[in-house]
Amino acid sequence: RRALRLEVASDRRREPGAAAAAVEAGHAVKELTLTRFAYTPDGTLGRMGPYCTLEEEWQDNRPNVSCIPTGTYRCERRFYNRGGYWTFEVTGVPGRSAILFHVGNRETDTAGCILLGTRCGVLTGADEETGVRRPHLAVLASRAAFDDWFASLAGEDAFTLHVVDYEG
Repeated sequence: RRALRLEVASDRRREPGAAAAAVEAGHAVKELTLTRFAYTPDGTLGRMGPYCTLEEEWQDNRPNVSCIPTGTYRCERRFYNRGGYWTFEVTGVPGRSAILFHVGNRETDTAGCILLGTRCGVLTGADEETGVRRPHLAVLASRAAFDDWFASLAGEDAFTLHVVDYEG
């Protein structure tokens, strides 16, 4: 088994999102916190309530290949055309758009988005760079986790997302 490499980079600056404006305007907005606990070559692992999350590695917030910076963001309900289902989009990320919560298992499924699972685990598949089959960190039971998470937001058109690094 490969050991997780926990790395908290100091250059992940907090970027303010649009959520603060909604709160100041007097709208009650549900708040969720995604706490990242491992930055690995297989992606960035975190927890959001009872769910495990997987994002891309930190790559200076580059679109489609990086996790987003820590900070507070407004998430808005929208239809995910490629997936064919409703989800939420993270808005207010500098230089980025179309960052969705969606179903998937490995970093290769993220494209800069956030995957949800009931638990973290390992799946075997081809390495993106070498093509050699190897174990990869993953989120498991993603469809079940996503459906449960989305149902918990029934009636919500938006929520505030706080993305933080684990400090402990």
